[in-house]
Amino acid sequence: MLRASPRINMLKCAVLFAVLGGLASISAFAQNGKPSPTPQPGKEIHRWLDIDALSIATRYRCIELANGQTATNQQQVQFNARGRFKFDRKGKYSVAFGFGTGSNITSGWNNTGVGTGDLMTNVFPKVLYFDAKPVKPIEVQFGGIGINTGENTEITAYDNDVYLTGERLIVRAPKKLYFDEISLSNGYLGDITRPSVFRRFKHLNKFNYHQFLVRKQVTRRVGFSADYTFEAGIDMLRQAVKVKTPELRFTDTLLFENYQRIDPNAGYGFAITGEKKINNKFTLTGGFAKISHVMLNADRFQRGERVYLAAFYKPVPEFTIAPVIVQSVGPLPTPITPRTRFEVIMSYNILEAFHRFKIY
Repeated sequence: MLRASPRINMLKCAVLFAVLGGLASISAFAQNGKPSPTPQPGKEIHRWLDIDALSIATRYRCIELANGQTATNQQQVQFNARGRFKFDRKGKYSVAFGFGTGSNITSGWNNTGVGTGDLMTNVFPKVLYFDAKPVKPIEVQFGGIGINTGENTEITAYDNDVYLTGERLIVRAPKKLYFDEISLSNGYLGDITRPSVFRRFKHLNKFNYHQFLVRKQVTRRVGFSADYTFEAGIDMLRQAVKVKTPELRFTDTLLFENYQRIDPNAGYGFAITGEKKINNKFTLTGGFAKISHVMLNADRFQRGERVYLAAFYKPVPEFTIAPVIVQSVGPLPTPITPRTRFEVIMSYNILEAFHRFKIY
């Protein structure tokens, strides 16, 4: 049952749904042959600023535990913005930044106060680093950076919201070194409850995380990545292979990803995911995952075996409605481990709208 909430919080939630729906309606109206706003290319803005992501979203989620109790039944909101300030016109030297909701480094959502959980209104600077590309094959990053997961997803690697403080060297020279990308990362991964990058910069001289990763697109249809990661005394190997399968009727792509925990508490986990594009507006994804360890991966996929299915409906390019269900299919390690998780996510890509209306 949803617990009683202040009227103002319910009003905020309703307003957000109305805004998202209104934005989608405006986009659909413009897409149906109506005149667009006067183009504003903004060349001077692009000279100094590149925006990589700008979006808002809301989701309803309900989580039922192995003991039958409902742990979470709530409405949440999300804001995400990423970009970089360029020191030179070609962008060889820049400062990348990222802002987002979420109260820790594994979450990107704020509670609205509707349902379980108290109202949250914070937006944190989560990513901030210096990026240098002195020559074409070399890229160097230093500061508050994200995780490089390669072809692995947040099921077997790290949650998409996880980041660290440190440095990364990326080499892209496939003609000389075979791999399309070779990545070396070194830094500190911690302060789980401190999402602000400024509160974690004090750890720039500490190191508990090291990663060596390679990635290769073998053919137009087959790509893979592999990495070795050391995190706070834990040694891990990860591999993933993504294959385009246009001749199969039930899926367009297949992704197999896995991890091996070497030491301590050796073990194995994997996931296989298929994606099928039904038409230009509707896409289905689904699969099976087995996770054997507690990790900083997606909270949808805790220890146990699960099947999952997600649908993505885009009535217009900027607006997405995505119901998601994750269901355990075997024994769970504890009575309070999630058994069933259901979500409905509505998101609006502001940057996509800016591009289509020639605003940015």
